[in-house]
Amino acid sequence: MINSEGFIALSYFGVDRSGSPKYISKDEIRKQLTTLKEQGFETISQQQIIDFYQKGKPLPEKALFLSFEDGRNDSSIFSQRTLEKLNYKATMFTYADKMSTKDTKFLKPNHLSQMIKSGYWELGSNGYRLTYINIFNHKGQYLGEIEENRVPNKTSIEYYNHYLMDFLRDEYMIPKETRAEMEKRISSDYRLMNSIYKKHFGKMPKAYAIMHANSLYNDMHPSVESVNEKMIKENFAIHFNRELNSYNSKEDNIYNLKRLQVAPYWPTNHLLMKIQNDSKKSLDFVPGDKKTSSRWTVTNGVGEFDQDKIILTSKPGEEVRATLNEGLPSSFTASFDLKGNVMGKQTVYIQGSGQEYVKLALEKNKLFAYHKKKQEAEKLIFSQHLKEIKWSGEDYAFNKATNYDYLDTQEGSRIHKDEYPSTLKNDHHLILTLDKTSLKVEINNQSLPSIDLPFGNSSYSLILGGSNIAQQTVHEAYSDNIYDSIIEDVTIQTEGKNVYTVSGSRIETLLREISKIGSNVVDFFIDTF
Repeated sequence: MINSEGFIALSYFGVDRSGSPKYISKDEIRKQLTTLKEQGFETISQQQIIDFYQKGKPLPEKALFLSFEDGRNDSSIFSQRTLEKLNYKATMFTYADKMSTKDTKFLKPNHLSQMIKSGYWELGSNGYRLTYINIFNHKGQYLGEIEENRVPNKTSIEYYNHYLMDFLRDEYMIPKETRAEMEKRISSDYRLMNSIYKKHFGKMPKAYAIMHANSLYNDMHPSVESVNEKMIKENFAIHFNRELNSYNSKEDNIYNLKRLQVAPYWPTNHLLMKIQNDSKKSLDFVPGDKKTSSRWTVTNGVGEFDQDKIILTSKPGEEVRATLNEGLPSSFTASFDLKGNVMGKQTVYIQGSGQEYVKLALEKNKLFAYHKKKQEAEKLIFSQHLKEIKWSGEDYAFNKATNYDYLDTQEGSRIHKDEYPSTLKNDHHLILTLDKTSLKVEINNQSLPSIDLPFGNSSYSLILGGSNIAQQTVHEAYSDNIYDSIIEDVTIQTEGKNVYTVSGSRIETLLREISKIGSNVVDFFIDTF
């Protein structure tokens, strides 16, 4: 079947062996793309997009434009086999000035030529250079302009823009070049880009993805926008200017297309939920182990159930809930690890008859306990701060190339004191022991006050859930309203016998840890050397 409505566009920043706050793991991207293939998605070429908009030629029923950013060597290495296996084609967006550098992280012309000849790759451009301008650090000090690979410490840079995105400005954010000088500087970058691509490949790429999307036709200075628009239309046939959404309809402008930049920590169902929400077309979600999945009823989202892990993905803005179909007796012990993102809410309900329950909620590294009686509102029983989770500035995926003025630059760090990086994971071990009407709570070997259940039942329901929470900072690159509640090593016992478990064996757990350590060592040498 064919369609005349539109297509999905996905973009990945990079791929590595085991995954990181910046780059998706090779196993996860293989899983995501394989799932899309199984659901009938076919990759489309740049020319098919051009023909769709300019000639009205229809696309495959489920058309997917797949791309990778920044021209990274590891993206090619770790995704090539997946493309070959699925017969998928992707565009590798590159920086022209990286063609002649000695930096081994970036693909060189001979590598790119071999990739193009393989039939699985097309060439695109992110621009000529990756140079930061109008830089201020977290202390409000002006740093001027610096090439990306010469930035001393990226985590200390609080505000910056990119070379094509604004006037060069002084320490008071006043332009230090005239409009004519700005136009000459930006136009020169496009001409340099053109000459390098023609030198090595005989022609310019058809597709362009401007550095840091959403500024053009949004908050860019009008005169800067004008010269960019002119040069883009002179040099390219397609421009992916916007991010955060995946669906491009026939009404969209070929020079203002959207691409969804897939966050490296998204499970497959998160990506599917995002695509479904953007395109308004129903997709089949990944259930995991069907036997385990059949033991749960999921509402307001979807669940993936595997041997050692449960991943519950919410519908946008809702709380996903998974109810164990088997009722539990009035005395039992349940233990599990909560490993969803810290900037979200993971919930556990012990529910009696009707709407009565006790709820534990892990939110921003605090544990809250609530109870609800019939016909009454939910009431807080207690809250407990948990031990701080270690994280670094690299975990904070700031989208810093935004519109800002001098007063903004003097406000200091934009990291809110009560916020955490959206990439940061929980790692808390929770044990719940119910003895008829008293619930004992233990987290990370710390005993918390026992909870007297405001109701008595002979059996109870166990409900696991999760939802996103609104963040105080508006500068995070990956913030969205879909949340993944991740629960590992679930074990429920009564009278010393297992009622339920999704835990792997000790030897399987050990092998996973050994494999993870080995992958981290290999990644270190790839990144360092």
